[in-house]
Amino acid sequence: MTIKQDEPTGMPERTLHHASDITEDDAWAIFEFLMPRLEAQEAAHGAETEEHRTAGALAQVMSGLVLQLEWDIRAPFWKPYRNRSGPTTVLVWAPPPEAELRAQDEQRLDRIRDTWNTLCEALRPWHDSEGYDVARWHKVDFRDAAAAAQYEQRVADLGLRREKR
Repeated sequence: MTIKQDEPTGMPERTLHHASDITEDDAWAIFEFLMPRLEAQEAAHGAETEEHRTAGALAQVMSGLVLQLEWDIRAPFWKPYRNRSGPTTVLVWAPPPEAELRAQDEQRLDRIRDTWNTLCEALRPWHDSEGYDVARWHKVDFRDAAAAAQYEQRVADLGLRREKR
């Protein structure tokens, strides 16, 4: 991770490489950057105008995406399992098998990546605005470093890239 000081706010700019690098702070930084702009657009236009409606709709979508991202970053992996050993079915909390935990974490990281990429795509029109964090607000391709390495190995095994000379 690359860290650089941002002069105006004193907050570090982070370069994100994978979904596993994304934090709640990253998600809320997008919210804090965009919401004042959307609120200003709503306030500048009457309630029945297209501009007001568009800004309000985008604010709702952005809020939902940030909350979804926060949930997925915090999400626990535990889920209820049914105990059918007795005459009645009882819900008990038990840790899932290791393979299921890995699959759940991969799904969670895929959701984080997809939600993050959607937020970054929606934010892109502001790329030249003051306060836009170029180092942090970009799409990520992989869940984590292991997934990126696995992809690179498959590409190499299939000979899809020329070797450097």
